[in-house]
Amino acid sequence: MKKYLSILISLLLIASFGFAGCTAVQKEVVTAEIDIAPIHTITTEIGVLNLTAYDKDGNVKWQELARLNALADEGEQLFLNCTLIATGCPTTFYLRLYNDTPVETDTLALLTGEPSTNGYAACEITRDATGWPTLALDSGDYMATSSEETFSASGGSWGPVTYAVLATTSDNTGKLVAYAALSTSRTLADGESLKVTYNIKIQ
Repeated sequence: MKKYLSILISLLLIASFGFAGCTAVQKEVVTAEIDIAPIHTITTEIGVLNLTAYDKDGNVKWQELARLNALADEGEQLFLNCTLIATGCPTTFYLRLYNDTPVETDTLALLTGEPSTNGYAACEITRDATGWPTLALDSGDYMATSSEETFSASGGSWGPVTYAVLATTSDNTGKLVAYAALSTSRTLADGESLKVTYNIKIQ
């Protein structure tokens, strides 16, 4: 019995010395510094619509100035495709009015509530120096200003409308470029007109 006990103690001592002599192998961890710059402050598109309504005698009825626009997803894609890839560039833009609430992911075909009677028609803005006659510095950044376009009502009223839209066609086959909310629902009565200009700035 003592013999077996001595053997057992010897084995335990050998095992303990063996484990004590082992050292853990550690891998060196190498870390690299990664700096990601914010991109949301680099380039911004700012567009505003200026609207002035006149009664049938030519008197100013109401004005909405500097109505800030939002760029639709289709508009973002359009600017990148046209500028960087030279594809999908429209020859004409169209100002259109809707009784709807566009969102960024909308397509032109999803919008509803555009007037269709009593003289309403989408207004053309050609993609050239006629449609965009002014390109100049404004507070340190370049801004393009469209030609003044006129909506009119004849033979009756049309409306209400709540949003102005910049599109690439006068029907629903084109792209929704940008949209701006009016401060309130608007209607044009027979003989009245609405003049609109669009300013767009890249900063």
